Amino acid sequence: MFSAEDVRRIGAVAAERLGVELPKDIECAEGGALVVEYESGRARIIAPDRCALARGLFLLGLALREGRPSLQLRQERHIPSSGVMLECSRNAVVTLEAAKRLIDQMAMLGLNLLLLYTEDTYEIPEQPYHGYLRGRFTREEYRALDDYAAGYDMELMPCIQTLGHCAQFLQWDAAAPLRDREDILLADSEAVYDYIESAVRTMRDCVRSKRIHIGMDEAHDVGLGRYLDLHGPCDRVALMCRHLDRVASICRKYDFEPIMWSDMFFRLCSKRRDYYDPEAEIPQGAAGEPPVAVQCYWDYYHDDETFYERMLRAHDNLGRSIFAGGLWAWSGFLPHRKRTEATFRPALRACLRREVDTVLATIWGDDGNETNAFLALNQLPLLSEACWLGEPCGEAESDRLGEALTGVPALAHRAMGEFYPDWRDTRTGKGLVWCDPLYPLLPPCEEGLDAAIDRFRRAEAVLEGYGGLIECRYARDVFRFAALKGEWVRDVRAKYLAGDREWLREAVQARLPAMIDACDALMRSHRALWERDYRRNGWEVLCLRYGGALARLADVRDELERYLAGELETIPELDEPPLPCERYRGDFHYRLVTPAATTGFC
Repeated sequence: MFSAEDVRRIGAVAAERLGVELPKDIECAEGGALVVEYESGRARIIAPDRCALARGLFLLGLALREGRPSLQLRQERHIPSSGVMLECSRNAVVTLEAAKRLIDQMAMLGLNLLLLYTEDTYEIPEQPYHGYLRGRFTREEYRALDDYAAGYDMELMPCIQTLGHCAQFLQWDAAAPLRDREDILLADSEAVYDYIESAVRTMRDCVRSKRIHIGMDEAHDVGLGRYLDLHGPCDRVALMCRHLDRVASICRKYDFEPIMWSDMFFRLCSKRRDYYDPEAEIPQGAAGEPPVAVQCYWDYYHDDETFYERMLRAHDNLGRSIFAGGLWAWSGFLPHRKRTEATFRPALRACLRREVDTVLATIWGDDGNETNAFLALNQLPLLSEACWLGEPCGEAESDRLGEALTGVPALAHRAMGEFYPDWRDTRTGKGLVWCDPLYPLLPPCEEGLDAAIDRFRRAEAVLEGYGGLIECRYARDVFRFAALKGEWVRDVRAKYLAGDREWLREAVQARLPAMIDACDALMRSHRALWERDYRRNGWEVLCLRYGGALARLADVRDELERYLAGELETIPELDEPPLPCERYRGDFHYRLVTPAATTGFC
């Protein structure tokens, strides 16, 4: 039975988020399904747990806010465990207050699982360099979040790394004995298993969850670094299995069921080392007999429902599997709505058809966490409604619920999505923000710069109308600077080669100062949004990027002034004909700012 305090506490969160007053007397009871009834000022909610109760109160409050005279609904979970995996390793570690806000928002949709992706950003008493200067979670903070999630009957599942993606910790000399490669732990090393046990023991001390995500993805060179020097060539599939068995046994010692990313088994069984290789053959029992870990199939890329179904079937030889799709927030600065829609919807349908029991919406932060993760939450109803209705909701309903959840209007969020031309991962906008003013090393732009600039200007105009919201001011500033930079990149070389000195003088006097002002405004609004949700640790990475961009714009202005004054005979950066900019990771910051591949500025 729900206590009166449960109803009061959770109802207060729903009422505040929606800006409404809920009925004073709401009859609440426990039951197998979520039932919400409202008529003539009287409300009744039946829910299986406090997370479902929160959803019921939220939907009731939303109906009241919309002026509906009555409400009758009955819903059941089609996905027993569903929720968010939030990136907390690439610079941006959420504050305790922001993490609690996320838990509130998830609960309002009836989502009951949260993972904080922490490579090194959690405290291990035995390892003082683990998360050093990176804003790591203390054990007390982790316990506080676990308690807060438990108030909704929500699971806070630890999410760590036990093989690859360990570069942040392994950079320190204190961790040198644990290295295979610069980002991979040394398998078959007792020192490594002591380290992993200390990590698992720490998490056991912090959370109630009986599950732990142990990572182990993208360790492409496992066994090919110090391991090769120490032991010689080996069967790398067997090495993976041995390592997994040791890690899984540590997890079981501390009463955890381990979950791992599944890609390494597929890569090692693919001739192309490709996770999504349709010809990869996974042998029965590759993950142990019985399997020692649940496999997490992650896929943020495909728009074909049958592909997801085929991959889910291919996981059968690895035992039980769960699924992780993506709320795309890692293409730079703004959430990629179109790509989320195109990839997550078919994935969810495949998961429902296959009756996958745990589904995650991941919000990654590749290349410095330029996009605030909370900007992606407007599309979180894609997952919640699939869970509770058995089918992903339409875009209009997703927008309605997302706006109510976050306070960011649907029209403004759609405008944010115009940072991208279509559903593909085309990063023209990010490229324009960071590219050098005279070396425009932009990712391929099929639509052309004029079309991109026009799209940015239209989005900026929409967001200008929502300037009272910090999220919209930030997004407006992103579009404004990208458009100004786009106009500059489009025109500067042609004007220089044409000898148009009048245009160049105007550029020195007006265009470059306007870009400097716009870049500075963007940095300030970005910092304000960052500080609302994240710890200061990690902001220095983006601060350095903005500082570099501002300094380079000022330097180019000086260069043009000296050229116009006759102090420079030419502008060498503009003399050389540009070639198509196709290169490895050409849409990452360090590849956009310079053709030098070894600057170390990444």
